[in-house]
Amino acid sequence: MKKMVNILPSILNSDFWNIKETLNILNKSETKEIHIDIMDGNFVEDMAFGPKFVRTIREHTDLKLDLHLMIINPERKIEKFIEAGADSITFNVESTFNVMNIIQKVKEFNKKVGVAISPHTSISSIESILPFVDQVLVLTIKPGTSNSHIITEMYGKIKELHDIKSIKEYSYRIMVDGKVDDKTLGPILKSGAEAVVSGGYIFKNEKILDNIEILKKIGKSYE
Repeated sequence: MKKMVNILPSILNSDFWNIKETLNILNKSETKEIHIDIMDGNFVEDMAFGPKFVRTIREHTDLKLDLHLMIINPERKIEKFIEAGADSITFNVESTFNVMNIIQKVKEFNKKVGVAISPHTSISSIESILPFVDQVLVLTIKPGTSNSHIITEMYGKIKELHDIKSIKEYSYRIMVDGKVDDKTLGPILKSGAEAVVSGGYIFKNEKILDNIEILKKIGKSYE
């Protein structure tokens, strides 16, 4: 039997001007983690959230905070985000030349560390670091965008990560972010994903808890 599929709501798509109310709702759900995208306007075009915002979230929830740093040279900001309350740090391998140094630095703080790959990045290019990470985040759309369609070719990369994990008995979690909804979740999980990030679908209306439950029901059929 597979592990339970984790559904991580993405705060970026929420009404973060009323973040306390949003967190009150999420605290009532069976959600165990919240996903927070950090963007610097350089690695990706948009800008979003800093340590102060993460600290505010930490003050209003006991849920685990999973941060995705879409910033140039993330090694310069890691300590500040961990101090703000991050439980796990994921960074894009394309954003730095110091991948192993960052992995080691996060682990020194006893936090979980992950790497994210953009659609153009091959699995073979990160295979040497897979034994050292706690999760791999597969982006199924171009990072920093929200209006594009899911890149279905990424299903093959999810499966490739799943096969490597099974054959070599690695322990990383396979997580997917990008246009995850009630239509795409099935194929994503079938490919081997164990956790997914969903923002646009979960926060598309005021029925946040219902939307999470719909995704959880789909996930249970793949456990």
